[in-house]
Amino acid sequence: MDVSLKQLRSFMVVADELSFTRAAERLYVSQPALSVQIASLERALGLSLFRRTSRSVELTDAGRSLAEGLPHVFGELGRALERAQRIHLRDRATLRIVYTASVAYQALPLLLDRFAVDHPEIRAVTKQEWSTQAVESVRAGTADVALVREFTPVDGLAGEVVRLEPIAAFMSASHALARRGELRIVDLRDHVQVVVPGRLAPGFHSLLGRLCALRGFAPTEVEIESPDNREPLLAHLSRHPEHMFVGPVSMSNVTWDGVVQVPIVDQDAHMQLTLVWRADATSPMVELARAAAHETAAREGWLSSGE
Repeated sequence: MDVSLKQLRSFMVVADELSFTRAAERLYVSQPALSVQIASLERALGLSLFRRTSRSVELTDAGRSLAEGLPHVFGELGRALERAQRIHLRDRATLRIVYTASVAYQALPLLLDRFAVDHPEIRAVTKQEWSTQAVESVRAGTADVALVREFTPVDGLAGEVVRLEPIAAFMSASHALARRGELRIVDLRDHVQVVVPGRLAPGFHSLLGRLCALRGFAPTEVEIESPDNREPLLAHLSRHPEHMFVGPVSMSNVTWDGVVQVPIVDQDAHMQLTLVWRADATSPMVELARAAAHETAAREGWLSSGE
C-alpha cells in the first residue's frame, strides 16, 4: 500500500470541507490536482472515500472511518517528530561554559541546575580554567560563556555581573585573628595575605589591594602557585598560622582541618562574579545562559546588598 502523508492530509481537508473547490483553496492547489491526489489515494486503498454528485460531496462509510481515525494518527506522528527533534537537539546543541575554580563551590552548580530545568534538551559542557585562560577561550570561540571573578573589560567581549558575593578571611585556627567574630579590611593591616597569581587571575589578585588602598595601606602579600583547586591553599594556611587568604564566602564549602573563616563586613567587601561572552556572539546559547543566570541571581538574591 503506497500512501503518502500529502495524500492523507489532502483527504482530511476535503473531508472537513466536503467540497473539492474549498479544499483546493485551503491547500493552495488546483482543483484538478487535488482530485488526482484523492483518486490516487482511493486506488492505493482499493476503496471509495467520497460519493460525488454534481451538487455535493459526501463521505462513504469507509471514508468516514478513515477521517475519524486520522487525527489520532497525525497527533501521534507529530509527537514522535517532536521527540526526535528534542533528541537531535540534545545530541547536537551544547552550551560550553568555562569557569574559575572558586565558581564551582556554589554558583556553577546552581546555574547548571537552573539551565537543566529550563533546557533539558541541551547539554552543558564545563571546563575549569584560570581567569585569563577562560576569557581567552571565549574570545577564541572555544567556549560560549565564561564565569570569572572581578572581570576587567576587554575589547570584543561583553559581560554582566551576576553576583556580588561577600568575602571572608580564611586562616589557621591558630592565627591571631581566628577568634574574631567578624573582621574589617583595616584589621588585615600587618598580616600576611596569600594571593593567587596575578598573571592567571588579575582581577582576583588585585581585589584585596584595591580594598586596602581605599583605607590607606598596602597589604603584605605572598603569591602562591596554586593548582586548579583550593585544597592546597587550605593546606598551606593550616601549616602557616601567620598567613591568611581573602576569598568568596562560598569557599567555606571546601573544609580543611584547622582552617577557619571569619566574615569581612565592610559594605564594599564583596567579589564580583561576571558572565562573559563575545560581543559579536550569534549563538542562541549565550542568551539562554544569560537567562539562566538572571533567574538564578534573582532567586538567590545574588545582587542584593548583604546577599
